[in-house]
Amino acid sequence: TGGETALIDSTIVYRYVQDNHPEFLEKLKAHGARYVRTLPKEDDPSSPIGRSYYNTYQVDSISALEAKLDTIAGLEYEWIGEDLKVTSESVSAVKLIREHSSNAVYQHTFHNAVIAAFTGWEDSRNDRLKSVRLGNDEEMPTDVLESIASFMESNKVNYRWKKGDIFCLNNRLVMHSRNPFTHPPNFK
Repeated sequence: TGGETALIDSTIVYRYVQDNHPEFLEKLKAHGARYVRTLPKEDDPSSPIGRSYYNTYQVDSISALEAKLDTIAGLEYEWIGEDLKVTSESVSAVKLIREHSSNAVYQHTFHNAVIAAFTGWEDSRNDRLKSVRLGNDEEMPTDVLESIASFMESNKVNYRWKKGDIFCLNNRLVMHSRNPFTHPPNFK
């Protein structure tokens, strides 16, 4: 049961952060965000991250994986037994969407991945509270992230899917996530 997609306009999240956490927003603009996750050797369906390092980076050997990781400027990694801890390079957490600049008052968007990692990257290898940092490696304030997550939860719209539905949205302007669901018996 379930089968809902949660949706929220990225620009209203940006405005909320701008109005309620302006110092945090300035740090995000200046430094971006880094994501920290520990990936397993094999896919783990019990994890919200789920994919192995082989699938995440589309490689079939450790040597190919390390060669690929070594080409990403700013990315750091370390082996923890058979698991791989990866700290991403600094990436933008807010963006100015230029192709819509003549059509809207607010074109800045806030990226869902910051809150998705903070609220969801929890499993036997990962601590959601340590999953995202500022691009300068400063910790993001938990109270600010909780505030943004709460705003998003209170302002999202849940779209309940029906057979035959097709949905198109601008991924740059609308955040989306999958709400929990259960498969019907004999689902394939």
